[in-house]
Amino acid sequence: MKKIIFILLIILVVFSTGISADRGSIPFIPGVDIFEPSQDALIAWNGEEEILILSTELYASEPTKVLQVLPLPTEPTVRKSSRDVLKRANEFIFKAAFNELRQPISRSSGPEAPAAEVKEEVVIGSHDILVVEVLNQDHFVSWVNDYLKEKGENNPKIPDSLQKTINNYIDRDYNYFVFDTIEVGPEPEINQAISYQFKSKNLYYPLEITKSDQGISEISLLILTDQNLVNYKGIKQSRVKEKNAPVDLDYSEVDYISSNIINLFTKNKSDLTATNEKIKLLNWSIKEDLANFNNDLLVDQKIEKLLENKMVYRGTTYIDCRVDQDYPYQVNKNIESISGLVETRMGSRMYPWMASAVKGRALFNAETESLLQNFAAEGKNVTIKGYNSKEGHIGMRNPIDSMPSMVKINDVFYVTEIIGWSPYSGIALSEDGEINNIRTRFWVEN
Repeated sequence: MKKIIFILLIILVVFSTGISADRGSIPFIPGVDIFEPSQDALIAWNGEEEILILSTELYASEPTKVLQVLPLPTEPTVRKSSRDVLKRANEFIFKAAFNELRQPISRSSGPEAPAAEVKEEVVIGSHDILVVEVLNQDHFVSWVNDYLKEKGENNPKIPDSLQKTINNYIDRDYNYFVFDTIEVGPEPEINQAISYQFKSKNLYYPLEITKSDQGISEISLLILTDQNLVNYKGIKQSRVKEKNAPVDLDYSEVDYISSNIINLFTKNKSDLTATNEKIKLLNWSIKEDLANFNNDLLVDQKIEKLLENKMVYRGTTYIDCRVDQDYPYQVNKNIESISGLVETRMGSRMYPWMASAVKGRALFNAETESLLQNFAAEGKNVTIKGYNSKEGHIGMRNPIDSMPSMVKINDVFYVTEIIGWSPYSGIALSEDGEINNIRTRFWVEN
């Protein structure tokens, strides 16, 4: 029983979600602090259309209304959703992890076009939601301030920093905004999950809209897609961390998560059990100071440019191949050289690891401090620079209870350079055109 409780605690820690970075928040009472300690999001994208489901926990330093602003590239359909959708998606993550505004007002007497047009107004639980299309950028911020004045009690206005960010979105042709008015108080409260469905050529998640806020934020994203996620056109891929390996779901499992979401991938219900097609479920995390979000998460599926740098390594095709820019690796150690025949060291039956070795010393990467991977040089004489260590450690699962364990390896050598070899990384491309979103490192002889 203690072990079960411990596993549940690990699940809660690993998969808990941090502060929101999906929308900009404007309190109706100036000076009130708004806190959003948790936010869950699920994105489903088929290359043409996206469903974004958000559920947040909010509280304020004192009771107030809050206007949250969500920029979107096209007009959305707004629906009530449920946190059960996210819970059902998380079931597959857990299993895989442990098994392996109002009508526009024109106040000018001139002929200017209206600042905005209300496309949809809907009340979902405590959410008073308005979908607005921008028609006149020059007057749009004034239009929003008029809306705030109509709704509020103390004449709140959009902060200057948020005004600038909104104009940046409009300049990039993001002409649809969702305004969500909710009541918040000093006690944290989880709000109704809302689904936004809209056309998008990119997998999209808004980040820049909150750059005017302060503090470190961790955003957790569950993503369902049948597309290769290749070109990161907003924030860099290195800023997105995969919390778990991708999980392949069949259509019936996606239908279990949400019948609306499965409609993104097939309109034919007979496909639910008749097809072998898979949908990838990804679990991503982005953790950073909100002030550093100068771009959104934007990813497309086009691999043409990546094919320009293609290599075949041990029978596998890799695309977007490039040599490590920080090689030879720099470390704060006394560097020495060893030369000898590359052999293979093996672990025990309980922990069956394999490692390249020279003079009996298992080779570790000095930069990652993990075992040197994909060094296909067995039987060759090489000269290696780096430093000795009495031991190194790798993470493996205990074969008895599947719990994570740190395995000690004695007599290791941390590699900073292999003379005549260069470390590359690339994205594996399968015969059916599927790519692995995790870059693979491998050593190539010059």
